[in-house]
Amino acid sequence: MSSLISSKGGGGGGGRGIAAGNTSGGNRHGASDDWDAPPTIKALFAFQVIWAILTAILFLFTVFKLTRVRSKITHRGPYLLLAVVFILFSISFTLSAAPIRVTFHPDVYLRIVFSSVMIGDFSRTFSSAAILWLVHIRGAALPSSQSDMSSPAVIRPWKRYVDCALVLGIFILELAIHGYTLDRNLAYLRTISAIGRYEEFVKVATRLRHVISTVVVLLAINVIASLAAIKVAHRRTKFTDPVIDRLLVVAGPFVFVGAFIWMFADIWNTEHPTYDPGRTLAFSIIGDLSQVVVVAAVLSTIGLHRDSYPVESSSHLNRSSSGPPKAGY
Repeated sequence: MSSLISSKGGGGGGGRGIAAGNTSGGNRHGASDDWDAPPTIKALFAFQVIWAILTAILFLFTVFKLTRVRSKITHRGPYLLLAVVFILFSISFTLSAAPIRVTFHPDVYLRIVFSSVMIGDFSRTFSSAAILWLVHIRGAALPSSQSDMSSPAVIRPWKRYVDCALVLGIFILELAIHGYTLDRNLAYLRTISAIGRYEEFVKVATRLRHVISTVVVLLAINVIASLAAIKVAHRRTKFTDPVIDRLLVVAGPFVFVGAFIWMFADIWNTEHPTYDPGRTLAFSIIGDLSQVVVVAAVLSTIGLHRDSYPVESSSHLNRSSSGPPKAGY
């Protein structure tokens, strides 16, 4: 059974699925004080616990900041979604750490492993959605002197619909693929007669994982391209927006790194399906760190708003003031 989890866990969460799927054998009688797992496994477990605690703290900090920021409720949308992302990340990291330290019944163990990877995938998708949502909100603050012909496509209504459809489509695709894969694993676990078709199912699961990796890369490209496009529009109109600047400089590179490590882990684990704790630890640290930096960068943009005037009136305020215009919240 570990061969399938190795084949499907390489993409989700940068390798966390593999970790949970291959380390539970280190302790056959549940958790104990004399845990004799290899150092790489202990390090992996420690990192998952650290990320789980950190994202839980960031959730509380997000709620605290939202109660202190004066703005329209529609402008809080990305940060409310971000709070959901932090909760999902914390749950995912917790579920990923549990099977490393404790031995569960095979059915329960499989459900925990797949739930961890699936929730982690949802978190990444929704964090990208939060960035795109911010791009659309900040795009509305561009000076109204910019004509429809010269305004970037990223701030036009049709782009908003495309982004919503893309995020929703990826969410449904991930839910369907992970649900199907878990269902087939449980079926093969319970039915000895189905073992003969297991290798064929592994190939199907590998192809499905490639599909998820492809859409993850496409979503990352969309996020980076959207940030770059609106930044170009800002420079053309001498429009300064610290939110977009922060997202482009801090979040953008880690969105790329996260998508790259996801794709690389997918390809590498397909070519080298044998479980390697060191490889899993490396993929997990880089992939998880990238995700945490991205969401932390989005959260940090709350503190960049000194003024709380509506976005709709910001263009007028910016044009009437001296110096380069700045976006409002």
